[in-house]
Amino acid sequence: MIRRILCASFLAAALAAASLVFAMPAEAGSQVYNPCQRLSAGQVKFPSYGANRVTFATATDRSQSAVLITGCVRSGSGYVQEWQTTGFAGSKGFSAQNLAWEDSWKSPTGSFSFTEALGRSNPGTALKYYSVNPNSRWGGEHGPTYNQYFEGAGGESDENLWTYMNQGFYEQAAVINWNRYPDMPTVQGASFAIFFHAGNVPSAGCISTNLGTVTQLLKTNRPGDRIIMGAVDDVFTPYSSSPFGAITNKYAALGGPAFAGGPVSHEMYGLKNGGAGQAYQNGSIHWGGSTGVHISMGAIRAAWGATGFEKGYLGYPTTDEIPGMAQGGIGQAYEGGSIYFTPATGAHVSTGAIRSLWAKHGYEKGKLGYPTSDEYVSAGAVVQNYQGGIITWFGSSGSVVLKAG
Repeated sequence: MIRRILCASFLAAALAAASLVFAMPAEAGSQVYNPCQRLSAGQVKFPSYGANRVTFATATDRSQSAVLITGCVRSGSGYVQEWQTTGFAGSKGFSAQNLAWEDSWKSPTGSFSFTEALGRSNPGTALKYYSVNPNSRWGGEHGPTYNQYFEGAGGESDENLWTYMNQGFYEQAAVINWNRYPDMPTVQGASFAIFFHAGNVPSAGCISTNLGTVTQLLKTNRPGDRIIMGAVDDVFTPYSSSPFGAITNKYAALGGPAFAGGPVSHEMYGLKNGGAGQAYQNGSIHWGGSTGVHISMGAIRAAWGATGFEKGYLGYPTTDEIPGMAQGGIGQAYEGGSIYFTPATGAHVSTGAIRSLWAKHGYEKGKLGYPTSDEYVSAGAVVQNYQGGIITWFGSSGSVVLKAG
């Protein structure tokens, strides 16, 4: 079965359709016209990774093909606008993050780098440039050439770059690194040939605008500069953070909203010991100075919260969650101890003298297994239950006693 060409075949049909309307939609009142300012305020869900230039392509909602395209350049501790124009995304708008596939006619949502470009002749770009010739193809056949440039006869699903260049679409184009390195591993079928190119009509997944804008982007962008694209509600947040700070960088390294969800608070400063934190839909990220920056999620975060978060006796996390432990367990270390979770035992705190004796017996890998309770007081002693026994600490004598189960 022949897979549809992702950008150019639809562009050719769209260009011939007299009924196309090239104006911004009536819903454009919700459009964001100051994305560079929003990026400077840390109000963008997707990371810029400190790129020198960031291009935005945003639609009023996921169903819209018409986009506002804005070029931002880094200036000091923020970004300023260089230019702004209009264009089009996929004919059916944008997908949710990480959900773009062949034949969906949607553009992917997220932050993607530019490293390569192609067209009739190099306009003076620092990106790796392919001068298109009659043998130039972009791989659409599933296999080793999928979603990359090559030269040869090609198959039925490979884009003939020469043909579409001569129709005006690929006169100049920058490759958006969706579903390809260096941004992500290539997944066969997860869409290919996602370009920022000329033509200025709806596509099957590309961002299309006027040739002058594409040429300007090629002349100014360097490898690693980025495009952030999607519906405004998927791209922007009202919550602010430091755009180049440790928490923002950690959020980016984790995968941004695809992992942690969107922000649900501003970045909070002036926490214990000069720390900072920000809450997200799926957890929180805290920076404690000497402890570094770490994310806390789920049942372990709830157990940490029960101790008072960073203000309590555990202090800040010193690691992220550590998965893959015995019995499907997860652990996380803190300044004052650790928290361990398994589906069978729940999440429990481990600290002090009781933790030291547990350590001598091999932690969760030893005969005691995981804690099944937090510490509690019984008959004047501090007790903690484990899968394989009980540890009791007698504060008056300082002795710690293990009773095997």
